[in-house]
This record gives sequence, structure tokens and C-alpha cells, in this order.
Amino acid sequence: MTNFKEDILQITTRLIVEEGFNYSEAKHKAGTMLKPNRRQKTKFNNFPTNLEIEKSVKEYLQMFYWEDLNKRVNILRHIAINLMKELKAFGPILIGELSRDIATEYTILRICVFSDSSKEILMHFLEIDVNTEVLQLKHPFYKSKVEALGCQWESHEVVVYCLNHGDKNLCSKGLSINTLQQIIENELRGNN
Repeated sequence: MTNFKEDILQITTRLIVEEGFNYSEAKHKAGTMLKPNRRQKTKFNNFPTNLEIEKSVKEYLQMFYWEDLNKRVNILRHIAINLMKELKAFGPILIGELSRDIATEYTILRICVFSDSSKEILMHFLEIDVNTEVLQLKHPFYKSKVEALGCQWESHEVVVYCLNHGDKNLCSKGLSINTLQQIIENELRGNN
């Protein structure tokens, strides 16, 4: 019989890939699904970490959706690079699942941009006639809140986190436009 943490990991992975839950929601739902079946208190350390979940999601996708995964990753990379080129003046960085070669049918593109004010990015989107929604979201790397813009780019859902210039040291946590372009070019060379 598997242990509680492994059960949570399996359910969480399935919820993320098959139903589009985010990591936190999937862990919570998995916990509530198993808790009635267990005669133990669930402690936070009994749950898998986000790194363990990410590894499990990637393995699940590679096992059951290998062809779809590669196609989806390549399509989303091209959408991301096109948006990043449009936002080049704001030093865009691709973060999230796609930056780690993970893409489900529910993947939202997540890009960080750097500016003195989120209004600059909002105005840029208005100038190119892209409808955006102003959001208050958890900072992608800290516990604080940050302004973000939600929109559709090339028919795909995108969240653009508007960070201040002081957060540029976070660049190592994502893919720059040059790095993503190099990955795309290497992928194209590998397919020829």
C-alpha cells in the first residue's frame, strides 16, 4: 500500500493535467479527497512539494501525452516569443510551466515585464488594440501582491506580471527572449 504523500501526489498530478487545477488547488482537493479515507491528521509536511509535483506532472505528460506535449510546448513557445518580442522594451521573462518544458491544454502563458508603472504596459496593450484585464495576483516569486494584466494573445490566455526594475535579479528564474529564441532555433534544427 502506498503512503499518503504518494497518493496525494498521484491525485494532484491527475487534477493538474486532466482538469486544469493549479498546484495549490490540486493539493487541497487531493487532500480533501483522501482525508475522509484516512484516520490521520494531515500535516503540511505530508503533502508533496511543488518541485515534486512538477516532476510528477512532467513524467505523467511524457508517459501519456508525449506527442501532444511536444506539439503543445512548441506552439506555446512560438506564441510566447511573439508576445515577448512585442513587449521587448520591458525586458520580458517567460516563467511558469512552459519555461520548464511543461504544457497541458490548460497552461496559461506567464510572462514578467519590468517597468516603473504597470500603466506603461497597459497603455502599450491599448495601443496595439489588445483587451486586457487588470489583476492583483500573488507575486510570482514572493508572498506579496503585484499588478498583472490578463489577456488573450494569438488566442491563448496570458498573464503578464508587471514587476518593478528592482525585481530584475529574478531573471534567472525564467527564460529571456534571447534564451527562448535559442531554444526555438535549436528545436527547429533538431527537426530538420
